[in-house]
Amino acid sequence: MVQALGARIVRGEMAPGAAVPTEEQLVAEYGVGRSSLREGIKVLAGKGLLESRTSAGTRVRSRESWNLLDPDVLRWRYHPEASDADVAALADLRVALEPGAARLAAESAGPAARREVERAMADLWATVDDPDPRAFIEADLAFHRAVFVAGANDLLLYIHDVISVPMSAVRPLHTHSAGHNKETLPAHERVAVAIRRRHHRKAEEAMREIVEVAREDALRERREDALRQRRENALRERPEDALRQCGPEGDR
Repeated sequence: MVQALGARIVRGEMAPGAAVPTEEQLVAEYGVGRSSLREGIKVLAGKGLLESRTSAGTRVRSRESWNLLDPDVLRWRYHPEASDADVAALADLRVALEPGAARLAAESAGPAARREVERAMADLWATVDDPDPRAFIEADLAFHRAVFVAGANDLLLYIHDVISVPMSAVRPLHTHSAGHNKETLPAHERVAVAIRRRHHRKAEEAMREIVEVAREDALRERREDALRQRRENALRERPEDALRQCGPEGDR
């Protein structure tokens, strides 16, 4: 019940201020007992999604009240598909966080942490030609986490680990072909080399290039997906108009 109702709230199926169905309705819908139901409501209230008042009943809270870094809230927000605004928010967060993390890593990393960054970099090169993009995605996520670990800041690492759920969800948007993935590796290599040599400015600059390119790729992919969907819809509804809108590609 927590998973299903929480997902409905976070995905906007229940608007802020909307009343939650009665206990009788929820018991019938989710097949849970009343005590379990009440515990579930308390869980969602603890995540900032619901509030219960004697006079008004249980209602959905506004987004500003949500615990946005709660792992469940993040998962509901980014799975199975994130909105364009949510993709942009995560991309902007990476631009704000990761260059600074790379700078800290170059300043603070000990020998073991630097070796881990180098090992993660080697895994990136080893997986870049793999036809299954998941191997490269896993290696890429491991590389970025190794940079945060090397920064030796437990608060920053905690934030990284919390947002790793949505990062895993949106990473396929900008990690979709071996050729494109290979183009990103020189910048990753510059980060690793700068950390090893303790060049904090170079580490920060190279990481900024990585995350800004990733942001552009993710947003462009969403725009192209939306355009393809509109064309497919138009083709189903009015084939002649859709073909004219497509131009030469449509003619072919």
